[in-house]
Amino acid sequence: MNETKFMTLSIPQVFLRCAVPGLFAMLVSSIYVMIDGIFVGRYIGSHALAAVNLAFPIIMMLFAVGDMIAVGSSVKIGLALGEGRTDEANGIFSACFFLILLVGVFFSCIGFLVAPWLIQTLITDTLLAEMAWDYARIFLYFMPVLMPLFAMDNYLRICGQAQYSMWMNITAAVVNIFLDWLFLAKLGLDITYAALATAISMSLGVLVALVPFLCRRLTLRLTRPRLSLRTFFGIVHNGSSEFFNNISGSLLSTVINALLLGLGGNAAVAAYGIVMYLDSLLLMALYGILDALQPPISYNVGAGAYTRVQKLFRLTACVACGLSLLFFVGMLCFPEALTLLFIPEESPSVIGMSIDALRCYAPTYLFLWWNMLISSFLTAMDYAKASLRIMLFRSLLFPALFLVLLPQFWDVWGVFLTPAAAALLTALLAFWTWRHTTKSVPIS
Repeated sequence: MNETKFMTLSIPQVFLRCAVPGLFAMLVSSIYVMIDGIFVGRYIGSHALAAVNLAFPIIMMLFAVGDMIAVGSSVKIGLALGEGRTDEANGIFSACFFLILLVGVFFSCIGFLVAPWLIQTLITDTLLAEMAWDYARIFLYFMPVLMPLFAMDNYLRICGQAQYSMWMNITAAVVNIFLDWLFLAKLGLDITYAALATAISMSLGVLVALVPFLCRRLTLRLTRPRLSLRTFFGIVHNGSSEFFNNISGSLLSTVINALLLGLGGNAAVAAYGIVMYLDSLLLMALYGILDALQPPISYNVGAGAYTRVQKLFRLTACVACGLSLLFFVGMLCFPEALTLLFIPEESPSVIGMSIDALRCYAPTYLFLWWNMLISSFLTAMDYAKASLRIMLFRSLLFPALFLVLLPQFWDVWGVFLTPAAAALLTALLAFWTWRHTTKSVPIS
């Protein structure tokens, strides 16, 4: 699909051609992340599962700047294409692609300096710290290659190549699952090879994504980089909500893991890891839909077609709400079956804690979809400050508040109840922000 179809196709057709491939691609990606956790938990053990859960937020912090550039530039490129400024869009695309590569090199170097100290500071268990570092360092080696992955995904969708993006993610997922089976189940290797399987598959995804751009088959192509200082600051401004979401979310996960380690030991950290693996299914599904719809939203805003944006908002809200209710019911009603996917029955302490943790976490899904929907649409419409406000309260301020309060009354369970309480307050803030921000345009 060419990007001009964002204006000519009906809204249901745009949704089907953009959101459905995006949903499927991200679901596949989240499933292979979950399967990665299943292989680690079943073939290495709950200790290794806890180590992965402790290391992964630190890795995601290093991806935050690249994601900020990717999201911010995608909005600017989509608006430029919608207004017919193709040369400017290509200049921004080329400049940001090379900038993201440089960011990957820089953070790979910084990671080797900071990550060992951070892991040793946060993890007092020596064996757990060693396993976490063995997992994290593989990603640092691959960081310059991995950094453009999410950006290329966005740029493919801007060009109307949602299906190509979907197949790119499916290819990476299949390779990752095969390598997990080979390294962990067949050869019995350690946690280093779990990370290596993921890094290799993600690197392959980057190479597959680059092919249509290098062959110059798309509207966007690598040309002479053009990026004014004003546009650069606009990109940072637009991508700031994604940046702070990644940073605050990773920091919060690190704090939660450290808190759980003190309150409930390795079993609590492993239980939280299981919750996060399952949670990533819904998060990635929603991100798949919302990220895939960002290009048509920005394109239609650039073209002044606000009625189409309004229809797209309503349709997306219905789908996001339905998916969230499905996950809410599943996590609330079948926690034991979900837990046993990751941990063998020989680990009763982890199983019992995981079941209760899933039930505590389930109400989060009643509100989370709304917060993500509003923040994503505001970003795509170039209302970065409003989106950032929601992101900060959702990912940092409200969770930090409840992490201080709730464990005082419910100990370790207060930690697992924190996301639901934070999501409820954020939903109220998001509703007010949406009504206030869009009152001057026919959207709300």
